[in-house]
Amino acid sequence: MLLNIITPILLSLSTLAAPQKASEAPAVEVPANDALAPEDPRPGWLVPVDGLGVGMYIPEDERLVYLVRLDMAVVGKINVGSFVITSKVDDYREGLPRLGSKVDKPKKRKGHIQGRAEGRYLNYTLGHSIDARILPQVWPHVIVRDYQTGSENRRREIKYGRRNDKPMSWYRRDRHCRGCDRREHFVKGRLFSSEHHCKKCKRAEHRDWDAPQMQTVPEGALDMLSSIFVARELVINQGETLEFPLLDKDSWWDLRMTLGREANVKTAAGTFACQAVKLDPKPPEGADKRKDFKGLFGIHGTLSIWLDKASGVPVKIEGIVPLGPLDLDVSIALQSHSGAPKKFKAME
Repeated sequence: MLLNIITPILLSLSTLAAPQKASEAPAVEVPANDALAPEDPRPGWLVPVDGLGVGMYIPEDERLVYLVRLDMAVVGKINVGSFVITSKVDDYREGLPRLGSKVDKPKKRKGHIQGRAEGRYLNYTLGHSIDARILPQVWPHVIVRDYQTGSENRRREIKYGRRNDKPMSWYRRDRHCRGCDRREHFVKGRLFSSEHHCKKCKRAEHRDWDAPQMQTVPEGALDMLSSIFVARELVINQGETLEFPLLDKDSWWDLRMTLGREANVKTAAGTFACQAVKLDPKPPEGADKRKDFKGLFGIHGTLSIWLDKASGVPVKIEGIVPLGPLDLDVSIALQSHSGAPKKFKAME
């Protein structure tokens, strides 16, 4: 029973959007970084987002480690895994220099955000990473790779930005191969059955990529990992509400991000003066009826992120995980950190 509760929590890191058939765009436009981001005194890169009025600040070299806990009425709070967010900013080169040519210091920068979840329970293991690379160009502006390994394996990739002055996304996913002829994918039969191709096994080497697809997306669309970094700026700038499309699986949601109440939040890393940001995703107008939105660690519907008021660093994420007729509380709380902004300090 406990495994049935923990497995969906470990499996369900945010997934990304899918789309209609088209070819990948070869054209790449590379503007200067100052065309993409205003000046900012913090070490890192402040990347503006179309139509929001605030940007997405990527710290230069930050590592945030969280402990994931599930609150169960019978056994109390149990640890079900860890979640690590890292961010880096470094030099961007458009390509290799010509042989013998002078190599100048790059004037453009690129960002890298990674969310990594790990967990183990009995014989079940999980390694799940979402890598978002933010580039100083219009296509692709963001490349996201969503890979899961361990007892189950899958891969998803998405690119989004502007192509021919339209916001677009490119998407592909892998699936268990369907009746291929590779003999290494065959299994021995039992009793009177003959050797046959395996069915829906979970081994990574038995999965093939689907053909990539492309679609037009609304202006200002973001993936889930990037939206957390936008929430940081909402707190720092003391805005009230942001609304933008959130890419998710084969569609997008209309996300409302609202600044909430203030509180002192106690974690293993210390107690911090925080402010809540509520993330409330809704289906777009006219969309088919959908199930509740499922985000980080299986959190359904609305979720709250507690962020440090001075620096915007996420300190705690709270939400509800449904289990049959029950709704269970889940929390993702800061355990340790390094490379955070200087303003990020625990209370005395």
